[in-house]
Amino acid sequence: MKLTRTLAALVATLPAIACGSQGSHTAADVDAAAGADAAGGTGVDAATGADGGIGGNGGPGADGSTSAAAGPRTIVPFDTGWLFLVGDPAGADGTAFADTSWRALNVPHDWAIEGATPPSNPFSETAATSGRGGYAPSGVAWYRKHFTLDSSLSGKQVYVEFDGIMENSDVYINGTHLGHHPYGYVTLRYDMTASVMFGTTENVIAVRCDTSVQPAERFYAGAGIYRHVRILATDPVHVDQFATFVQAPAPTAASATVNVQTSVVNSGATTQSVTVQGVVSGPTGAALPPVSTAAQSIAAGASATFTFTVPVTTPALWDLDTPNMYQLVTNVQVGGTTVDDDVTPFGIRDLEYNGGLTLNGKPIKLQGIANHQDLHGLGMAAPQRAIQRRLADLKAVGVNAFRTAHDPPSPDFLELTDRMGILVLDEFTDVWTEHKYTDVGDYAAYFKEASTSPTGLPALPSAAKGTAWWEVDFSGWIMRDRNHPSVAIYSMGNEIHDSIGVRTPILTEMVAISHELDPGHSDTQALLNPATSGDYPGTTTSSLVDVWGDNYDVGTCVAALKQVHTTSGVMTEEGHETSTWTTVKATPGLVGEFMWTGTDYLGEAPGEWPTIGSSAGLIDSLGTVQNDGYTWQGIWGAPKTAPPPAGTTATQVVLTADHTTIVTDWNDVSFVKAAISDANGHVVSSATPVTFAITGPGTILAVDSASMTQETFRGNVRNAYKGLAFALVQATAAGTITVTASATGLTGGTATVQGTVGTFVPCSGTCD
Repeated sequence: MKLTRTLAALVATLPAIACGSQGSHTAADVDAAAGADAAGGTGVDAATGADGGIGGNGGPGADGSTSAAAGPRTIVPFDTGWLFLVGDPAGADGTAFADTSWRALNVPHDWAIEGATPPSNPFSETAATSGRGGYAPSGVAWYRKHFTLDSSLSGKQVYVEFDGIMENSDVYINGTHLGHHPYGYVTLRYDMTASVMFGTTENVIAVRCDTSVQPAERFYAGAGIYRHVRILATDPVHVDQFATFVQAPAPTAASATVNVQTSVVNSGATTQSVTVQGVVSGPTGAALPPVSTAAQSIAAGASATFTFTVPVTTPALWDLDTPNMYQLVTNVQVGGTTVDDDVTPFGIRDLEYNGGLTLNGKPIKLQGIANHQDLHGLGMAAPQRAIQRRLADLKAVGVNAFRTAHDPPSPDFLELTDRMGILVLDEFTDVWTEHKYTDVGDYAAYFKEASTSPTGLPALPSAAKGTAWWEVDFSGWIMRDRNHPSVAIYSMGNEIHDSIGVRTPILTEMVAISHELDPGHSDTQALLNPATSGDYPGTTTSSLVDVWGDNYDVGTCVAALKQVHTTSGVMTEEGHETSTWTTVKATPGLVGEFMWTGTDYLGEAPGEWPTIGSSAGLIDSLGTVQNDGYTWQGIWGAPKTAPPPAGTTATQVVLTADHTTIVTDWNDVSFVKAAISDANGHVVSSATPVTFAITGPGTILAVDSASMTQETFRGNVRNAYKGLAFALVQATAAGTITVTASATGLTGGTATVQGTVGTFVPCSGTCD
């Protein structure tokens, strides 16, 4: 597919996306290339749609719809038409660098899961990532993209925003270095205004990412630009990055007061008199009367804080069963003209840790799981529908809470937990200053390093004591995620190995930053052996955290609640044993547990080659319920299911698509399952290789099974695992997509999927 249209030309065809959200996105990418490699060229794909708000994709509608008319803020996708190379050639940051031989592809893209030369098998027993990193490749890789900006955007502030680059990234525009950032799990925004050119002159953006220092994470972390990218063009007077903060304290069924705080920056050359107007819309889309602030004078290069309140009568409260979402449009006005419109989805709910946990006054227990972020054959670059499918599978076994072990999740993920009614324990990181094991490339390598400017994240709050990378990342993470109603609690870190003397001042500062930026949320920490590590009784830790967190020792957690200041505690990590849940139910102060783990995952398989992951989930990596999943389904009161009957003699391949209509959007994907079956259609446990083929306007993004034995996820052949293999299919245009699957000695199968032009709209409530 030739990528020839300019960014501004795309904007002209897509007026619905001009309003943007600073918090989470509300629809989805509509990259028509659907994850397939692009054919090269410059600019933005003419068939693509648009990324939405600053936290994600689509228009501003909280129900997934797009705005009916263009607004002042322009947000367009930047996912298609990239060029890619594994290696570190000199001069790759410059505009004149010869990149015509580079591989053409679209992002999000995880090059570690597919390797440098797909479909070759990327996994190696001697990989520097070791078994903990899933024996996946690592190193330096570059991404480059050629594009033009229409002259109508001249005079605007032009930013590029990345939801995640793994990791140690450097971003350049036309040879100018925009910024460096080590952490791979945070959203970065860089100002390109001074370096971009408008009209027909070509711009080149280049991104270097480096995972060469290994071992790094204790689990699979991926590599590359693995989350969405967008271009943001604003008036010089605009809402700052992650600046809008929405709270609705102590709402009732009768009324709520929405308190809004935001910061407007003046990047122009002259002082401006600025007013802010807030417009709140409910779940049905009906807007409440607008509320306006008094005018403030903002000097060139300065910013100002605005606050206002919006009364809501009979609010539609957000809860697990009816996850109602509202939307705030923050209009920035100069001389009576709206020059910026920032969109923030939010929910109205009352969540209290009060010697237990209540949601809108109703006591609940967290039926939680902890999960890493990989989606097996998709790696870290997961279409939103794949994440949605996984969350729906977990809800089906009774899960109502999710711990993001052990790093901040994607905006895509939090939009789904908001919409699907799943509470989130949002975790910052796995280490502080001390490495885990010998993982010299983990976050401890730069936790206390002084940050470089610009950081890609907002200015630090007053509670920050310095400018270390952890302070930058921690503050930006809180600001990005604080408006999500699904975020129930923040975790400062997981099983931190630093001594109590090192941890105490860090935890003190973390809690101060969290409470300054988001006083409405509670904090915890996933403590390891707190009784022998100095965390209680009588220490700073025991007086700081709002909710006591404990990994793997429910007895210690119960004892601690009698000695620490908080009356609520949570098992931040626990095994599958049912005895812990018995204690949780019988102890009012224990608000729930997060089980290790919800799904099977890549990594944490040291010394077990050719095993590249862990099979410790309630469901496997493709969603099949495992024995413990059926057990917990009954304990947690989910609708009871049973294992399907086992097959006898394999005679056929039965092919079924779990999603028979998909849109031309990278975020949409159909899991087409090939089942090695007997004559009655019952699955026969088998490792038979399955060969997939596809015709029509579609592409196979990955082939997969739940097996944790090393094997490529690319190409069209996958060994079945327990009789199952999958082709993950995306649409490239409208039309009928036919998928076939064959296996030696068996009758083949066929399934059809209908491709349609459109944007992926995430589901709400119970779905998939």
